[in-house]
Amino acid sequence: MSREQILERIRAGLADVSAQADLAELPVVPPPQTFGDPVAMFIERARQLTMTAEIVTSIDEAAVRAAAWCAGRGARRAAVWSTPEVQPVIDRLRDAGVETLPPGSPLEALAGADVGVTGAEWGIAETATLVLPTDADRPRLTSLLPPAHVAILRADRILSDLPALFARCGMLPSALTLITGPSRSADIGFVPVLGAHGPMAVAVFVVATQKRRV
Repeated sequence: MSREQILERIRAGLADVSAQADLAELPVVPPPQTFGDPVAMFIERARQLTMTAEIVTSIDEAAVRAAAWCAGRGARRAAVWSTPEVQPVIDRLRDAGVETLPPGSPLEALAGADVGVTGAEWGIAETATLVLPTDADRPRLTSLLPPAHVAILRADRILSDLPALFARCGMLPSALTLITGPSRSADIGFVPVLGAHGPMAVAVFVVATQKRRV
């Protein structure tokens, strides 16, 4: 069989596949699921992943709990986002004598941070996943470089699953980090190792709100 005959068969096969794909009316993304209480599910799944996960009644209570969690880990230096929900935590940490490193701090300083403090744009109930966007005030290294990570999440930003996120997120930022529990890997000998590619400990404080989204 000549080269041209082989290429012609490949072209014909690709044309058949393309025609079948045009006829298929399957959705690219499945519809979101509906859960009775996505906040409770998020908390339950987070704890199963060894995360510290608590519901608090206000951002001030979240700041108190977050600062206490950092103190319990002996944190003396914290990398932080520059966002409104994180500011009360920053204030508490500074009152406790913890040095805070804002966005734009030197990499050498960030590498020495004991904890990273962020907000979260969304939470995914099904997998207890935190969804963190990236911009100048919300750098990725804050949640990825320190050995511990604290996140403040509003309850009404907890969605049911990934399809619900895809339906809501709109225009994407330059990077979107999805964090599901402490970093772990079993690449070597199938032995799980914490902190392989990020924090060994994660805490999330969910600020209760009257309206919840699913």
